[in-house]
Amino acid sequence: MLLEDISTLKSSRLRRGIRFASSQRGLMALVELHQRAIELESIQEETPSANTISPAILRDLLTCLHFRDENTFLHSRRVSMIVVGLAKQLCWNSEAIREIELAAMLHDIGKIGIPDHILFKPGKYTVEEASLMALRTAIAEDILEICRIPLRIRNIIVESRLPFSRMEDYLRPLGKDLSQAGRLLAVADAYESLSRDQIYRDAKSKPEITNILNERAGSLYDASIVQTLIRWIDNGGEAALQEVGRESAMNGLLVNGGASLAMTSLCNIFSHLYTLEQAYDGFAIVGVDGRILLANRGCRSIFQQADKDWSGQSWSNELCPQADPYQNFLADKDLPLNQTMVSKVPATFNVKVPLPDHLWEELEVQSIPMFDFNDELIGVGEFYRLKQRNKVESAKFRELALQASRDALTGVANRGTLENQLSRAMANFKKDPVSNLFSVIYLDIDHFKSINDTFGHATGDDVLVTLAKLLREEAYSSEFVARYGGEEFVILCPELAAEQAVKRAERFRTEIAKLSFETASSLKITSSFGVSQVEVSDSLESVLKRADKALYQSKNQGRNRTTLIQQSDIHAETKPENSKEGYQFEASIDGVLFDQFLILKLQGFAEQNRAKLLKVKEGDVHFQLGRKGFFKRWGKNEDQQPVLVQIDATAALSAHGSRTNSQRMNVKITPIGLPPNPEKFKLRARYAYRMLRSHFLSQE
Repeated sequence: MLLEDISTLKSSRLRRGIRFASSQRGLMALVELHQRAIELESIQEETPSANTISPAILRDLLTCLHFRDENTFLHSRRVSMIVVGLAKQLCWNSEAIREIELAAMLHDIGKIGIPDHILFKPGKYTVEEASLMALRTAIAEDILEICRIPLRIRNIIVESRLPFSRMEDYLRPLGKDLSQAGRLLAVADAYESLSRDQIYRDAKSKPEITNILNERAGSLYDASIVQTLIRWIDNGGEAALQEVGRESAMNGLLVNGGASLAMTSLCNIFSHLYTLEQAYDGFAIVGVDGRILLANRGCRSIFQQADKDWSGQSWSNELCPQADPYQNFLADKDLPLNQTMVSKVPATFNVKVPLPDHLWEELEVQSIPMFDFNDELIGVGEFYRLKQRNKVESAKFRELALQASRDALTGVANRGTLENQLSRAMANFKKDPVSNLFSVIYLDIDHFKSINDTFGHATGDDVLVTLAKLLREEAYSSEFVARYGGEEFVILCPELAAEQAVKRAERFRTEIAKLSFETASSLKITSSFGVSQVEVSDSLESVLKRADKALYQSKNQGRNRTTLIQQSDIHAETKPENSKEGYQFEASIDGVLFDQFLILKLQGFAEQNRAKLLKVKEGDVHFQLGRKGFFKRWGKNEDQQPVLVQIDATAALSAHGSRTNSQRMNVKITPIGLPPNPEKFKLRARYAYRMLRSHFLSQE
């Protein structure tokens, strides 16, 4: 009887699973679309290759786009003509031209699933609407992967949505450069959109478009490609756009009727993908043979492989490692998806996934089997929620985070962001010194103080802003530009050896000398550069110290030059002696003190002044006052002038418990890093001493 009950229960659960899974029509439609793409590929006349697209698949997608919104379709056609014209002007080969033309035709395919009230809204988007519109690239990537569109074409579309400068995309990994195709498509898309009437604004004139693109060059767009576009337009490119499709390779692909996929059905697939992208941090669809049909970018990001192509690979713990709550890695058969493939019953699992630096992240996994109308298993859909993160990062949050990473005046990265990127670069280098080589360029505007004194601080600000803009325009998209402080800037150059970094610095130096300024037309500036390349035995501090030393060598040798210092150029360096004459401050504080009271008072002082306690023992307390940066030289503010404060309270211990004896606390202050001169250190030390003394009840 018990066995019969168990059998009945199992059968009931199985039927519930089948009914539940069969209701997932969106998932089934995705599987059917993938199978359809395979069938169309197999019957095409030409021999399949890595970058081949079936004309029938392309026709279905473009017909669906035309069915959804003719204006978006025509926009895509015109963008494809622009990119072809630019690619020919840049002397690309025919295969590369074909790839970018296809990417341009499909770059807005993700708009198919956007509701009319958002797609055709005449006003500004709300935060929620903007978040939904931002998903169009992810949707395009999903649908193109299901339709077996080659990875190279999908990547062009994704990269075209990314800003050229890393300062506009603080989440982009250091060293990840954008392809020229992605940068070219971004500029062509912007030009075509600005030149046409939109529901929310009128078309811009050619001079207006040129000004807009030039203003955004170096930040959102590649400045060199903007200039290529302007030349193409001036040479008759605009006239070619008046006859959309005349020279396009897409002619003949579209038909008015008889499309192989019903348009309404395909639009529903897009809508379903929007639901999945909004609801989950990632998802994957795996066929009954265990091979991946679709793993969206969110899924691949969870497993630290965002830029990899998983299509057709087998689902395994090597590809997507998962562990139990005790951080024991699961075998292939114990992975949630494979368990569901066997049980054929939907289930929810809680697992952990490994992160870099030996960290872990908790993951909720919903695994759902899919069945055809004959109740035959056709695959499993798996959906992920990161339990410690919010799915939707609001546009306001991203804006605030970006503001916090920028220098308020120049718009390039600030010192804090620079230090974070330098730490990441060094950590990556330690893991793989060959692939993650980097160089550091340090620059300083020559005689900047005299510019402020002669022309005024408004001109000084103009110089900083103009120079920062030049650095952003001249730097490659993988490079990182930051203002370290005052007139000092740092450029972090991934995958650039010392000799090439010197050439980059010389190019910067030459272009800086050509700058002109609105607030002082007669003003010309020069700059000094220091360069160093990371080496195997380096610490982050040592490579930055070399760049800093190289800069000062340039300034000491007459300025307006570039100096490279490598590790072999550094012989027996001795650390600066902070205890030498002029760099040591000693004083005392008399007060009613005993050890327990002393510790409590110092804890309060540390909290109020953001001091860092380094050593706390009976009668001996050390703390750091001020923030220590990667570069040892002191900054202009007290917070950038770190000192070591040593307190000797042994006298207080001798009278421990006596509240009536006046005891002496000896204070010794020495610099951390490199003060510019003894006088500067003494001012800082006296200020620190006065703050400390005022915190205690002095009886001098």
